Amino acid sequence: MNKNKTNKFAILILLVIGLLSLNFSGYAETQPDYYTIYDEKTNKVLFRTAMEVYKGDRYLSGDNKLYEVFKVDKNEGKAYAKYLQTEKLPDVEIEEISQAMAVTQNTSGKRVAIYSTHSDESYLPSDGAASINGHGGIYKVDAALQKALEAKGISVKVDRTLYLPHDAMAYSRSRAGAVKLLKDFKPDLLLDVHRDAVPFKEYIRKIAGKNATGVRIVLGRTNPNLKANQQLAYRIKAIADKIYPNMVKDIFFGKGDFNQDLTPNSLLIEFGTYSHTRERAEVSASLIADVLAKALYGSDEQKQVGAVTKAQRPLPGQNKAAGTGIWVLLGVVVVSVVAFMFLSTGGREMYHKFSKATWKEFASYLGKFRRKKGDES
Repeated sequence: MNKNKTNKFAILILLVIGLLSLNFSGYAETQPDYYTIYDEKTNKVLFRTAMEVYKGDRYLSGDNKLYEVFKVDKNEGKAYAKYLQTEKLPDVEIEEISQAMAVTQNTSGKRVAIYSTHSDESYLPSDGAASINGHGGIYKVDAALQKALEAKGISVKVDRTLYLPHDAMAYSRSRAGAVKLLKDFKPDLLLDVHRDAVPFKEYIRKIAGKNATGVRIVLGRTNPNLKANQQLAYRIKAIADKIYPNMVKDIFFGKGDFNQDLTPNSLLIEFGTYSHTRERAEVSASLIADVLAKALYGSDEQKQVGAVTKAQRPLPGQNKAAGTGIWVLLGVVVVSVVAFMFLSTGGREMYHKFSKATWKEFASYLGKFRRKKGDES
């Protein structure tokens, strides 16, 4: 293959990977830009989010009303949603949460894994910046959640790998960390911890007499595990509504998968927003540990492990979703390469617009993927 074709091949691969990665990413890259979503009938504000909003996204409000976005104005940062129905959450009695409520089949221990795709996310009043080029304040929220879960007899693994920068490729980079957690630690629950970037008032809460933040659960609506993820999210909200009312402020169904296709028990959780103190987020992280323990293991976290009903078991093939997703990605790349063979010999100028750092990052990512495939075979 001559030099021109090699250059064009590199360009094509980078473009394909970049375009596909947009499906993994939901966040607007600038802060504190955000979307305001309105009720189509009343024109009242339903919610705000710093995530990218698309037609077809859904939203479950604090009072369990389900809406669907049907119009998006990206220039104005506005969207409009229509009411669909009021959802019925699981009927939970906190004093009698049985083993049938548990979602894990693991009988050798209780394990939760935590990572943060957006490693820079921080809290301005406490950390001095909304974004830190390194381990941001979000990792202290991870630590608070870890400590509270461990106090309940749950083993916790926190991945502190940096997945900078905060861009469209962040979820592609953190995917490798999520896969490693699943392979090495085999957790019952995989959590990607974030904070939002909307106005202060959206998340301010007083919970159990403490200054805290609201919590948003985010689900990737285009992932094959959505049904299982949703069942878990609804169960968590139902329990939280009983013991810590108003803590789980809402559930957002965003376009993409947010790496939730890797396992049925995977969630993205946002603790507060950039403009209030990190300490508030740490309080909510500590409190939600109680909710997660009950949702996963039943009312007695120290003793009950894992009987699940058939309805709560992963659907056939879900445990293979990670491998399936990778093969789909490779398939798209192969098709694109075939298309490339029919292109003309132009494109050299575009190639030089890619920095050496970008090419090295891609080459490193591809090399790691190849090595991992070799280890698994």
